[in-house]
Amino acid sequence: MYIIEKLIKTYKNLTEKRNKTQVQDMVDNYELEDVVTCNHNFLPIDSTGEMLACSKCGYLISKEKLIRTSFK
Repeated sequence: MYIIEKLIKTYKNLTEKRNKTQVQDMVDNYELEDVVTCNHNFLPIDSTGEMLACSKCGYLISKEKLIRTSFK
């Protein structure tokens, strides 16, 4: 009996998850900012300072990559 109940519960969970797909509409587009046009302001996100994130759009970059791209 326990196995049958678990199977039914699992089946219901899977069918509910399948129906809960979200479609992005035009209302959510204001939250998305283009990384290319953002005027980045990078700040460290950890105590080592190796990973940096933009305070405006959230773009992640490593410290080495930032140094390499800033000299070009």
